[in-house]
Amino acid sequence: MKNQVNWKSSSFFLMLTILFITRTMAQSNEVVVMDSNYFQKQQVLDHLASGIPVFEVDTSKNPWESIRQYLERNRSAKAVHLFANAGYNALELGGKTYDAGAVDQEFELSMLEGLYQGTNLQLLIYDCNLGSNPDGLALLKRISDKAYFNIAVPTHCSSIFGTDLEFDHTTMNQPVNNSIFQ
Repeated sequence: MKNQVNWKSSSFFLMLTILFITRTMAQSNEVVVMDSNYFQKQQVLDHLASGIPVFEVDTSKNPWESIRQYLERNRSAKAVHLFANAGYNALELGGKTYDAGAVDQEFELSMLEGLYQGTNLQLLIYDCNLGSNPDGLALLKRISDKAYFNIAVPTHCSSIFGTDLEFDHTTMNQPVNNSIFQ
């Protein structure tokens, strides 16, 4: 009788654990997408809370195609936190530099529109340069128009790790999530 109780207790505990893990993973609506060459990759990973999914984009495939395929497999994701090297008017992702001309030529961006299901996906770009000038904001608008993402970026920041990091510019004037570090 005692062995039967232990087996039932163990089975019950295992079932609860599986249910909790499945429910937690299914409810995750945020994902971190990180370029494999991001210069602050280790600092980002060190600051992330456990349980947040991280998807790394490398040079083996078109970066926007990789992101689209990940999001198709993970339909619960509503906010994408993007960590990629950026400058005044360009974004580096998957070994490619996306300036205005490259964005216009990138056919995979329009494929992301297919993920729209009544709510625009949020793309929060963690960079203090891109949102601080009109050319960078124009680039984000171009990407948003093609991909149908509500892109958010900070316009005044000194560090992406600051507790005061605010995504105060959006391409579609929709509310956005807070920093993944808050």
